[in-house]
Amino acid sequence: MRYSFVFLCLMTVSFSSFAKCDDEAKAGVNWTGCDKSSLDLSGVDLQGAILRRVNFTNSNLSKARLQAADLSFSRLENTKFVNARMERVRLNNAKINEADFSSAVIDNARFSRAVIKQTVFNLAKLNKADFYEARVETSQFENTEIAKANFSRAMLVSANFKNVAGIEANFSQANLENADFTAANLTSAKFVEANLLNVKFNQATLNAASIQGAVIDGAVFTDAKLSSTTWVKYKRCRNGSVGICD
Repeated sequence: MRYSFVFLCLMTVSFSSFAKCDDEAKAGVNWTGCDKSSLDLSGVDLQGAILRRVNFTNSNLSKARLQAADLSFSRLENTKFVNARMERVRLNNAKINEADFSSAVIDNARFSRAVIKQTVFNLAKLNKADFYEARVETSQFENTEIAKANFSRAMLVSANFKNVAGIEANFSQANLENADFTAANLTSAKFVEANLLNVKFNQATLNAASIQGAVIDGAVFTDAKLSSTTWVKYKRCRNGSVGICD
């Protein structure tokens, strides 16, 4: 009798764990480990939802509400988050490939150690977002807001940061080889000990920024504003410096 009771309990737990994947999309839903690929989830409310290890390949979550949701370790391949609300979302260790976050609000989000390839963040808000040790390849951040965002120790090779608003953003020890910061506002940003090989800073604002200890071989600073910028060897550029650290 005792063993029958234990077996019944185990079966109940098992069935309930499978049943959660059929739960409707709603705030706080637990879809851990579920396959939610190729679905139209545009506009749904998934605030605070537990979405760890979920497969969202080819799904559309445009205009969805995902504030404080946890998508850590999830698979986001060709997934759309256009105009989604994603403040405080967690995407740590997520696999993100050819996703679209255009115009999404993703302030205070966590992308630590995520693998991000050929993904679009154009016009998104990523203020205070954390990309610590993320691996970002050939992705687009054009016209995004990244004020006080943390990209320290991230791999950002060939990333497009044209026209970003990146006041006080932190790129210390990041690999930014071949990245493009043309016309970006990087006032007080940190590039300490970063790899800036062949990076374009044309017409960027780097006033009061720091690139001390950085590798800048091949980097281009044409018409960049460098007032009070801390240069590679701790030299401080004079006020009014443009293009060259005087």
